[in-house]
Amino acid sequence: IGYLQLKRRLKTKWALRGDFSLIDIGHDYYVTRFTNSEDYEHVMLNGPWMIGDNYVVIREWIPNFIPDEDKITKLIAWVRIPKLSVEYFNKNFILQKVGQKIGKVLKVDNTTENVERGQYIRLCVEVDLTKPLLSKFRLNGRIWGIQYEGLRMICFKCGCQGHKEDNCPLNKDSNQQGEIQEPINPTHSLDREVQSDRTYGSWMLVQRPQRRNVSRNQAPGTRDRGPDRR
Repeated sequence: IGYLQLKRRLKTKWALRGDFSLIDIGHDYYVTRFTNSEDYEHVMLNGPWMIGDNYVVIREWIPNFIPDEDKITKLIAWVRIPKLSVEYFNKNFILQKVGQKIGKVLKVDNTTENVERGQYIRLCVEVDLTKPLLSKFRLNGRIWGIQYEGLRMICFKCGCQGHKEDNCPLNKDSNQQGEIQEPINPTHSLDREVQSDRTYGSWMLVQRPQRRNVSRNQAPGTRDRGPDRR
């Protein structure tokens, strides 16, 4: 995404009252200044913010900051817990019970708190990128899988964000010890994967809805009957 497009999309996403400046300081880091103090507080407190399927990490300026020497170790992210029964859609229960399982919960999504959707609960949590992600947890005798929105580089071997399984540092140790890794069977359902012995797996990724392709010469809602063989 280019600089001008990024600035336009941020202004729209943040719904600012005043103006702001965006200074590119290299290595995908930017300095932002706001003319309105309320805009500053809004951006700092009401995240996490996403552009497309990517997070925009927001933090206060650090003196003597050097972009190419910095490393992001924590991320505020949205997580989902699919298929949780609606009796668990209670803010206090989520914060006290579920929150203790998955980490520091910062807030609960409004649609979850108001029980407007029943497919999953949605939480904003602080993710430590230096440690393996929590992939599932046990609650009332059942194992529940955890999905991470916007995180696409999750390793299903070590559970860390930032690389794929093929490039996992643990592969070197496994090869030296002669360990053979069991491949993921793509025909298995996500439910079966969650209940399996695998610690990490594809259930951790939010599945994007597939778009249906419509032929340019075919009207939407009609079926392609194939060639006329009369």
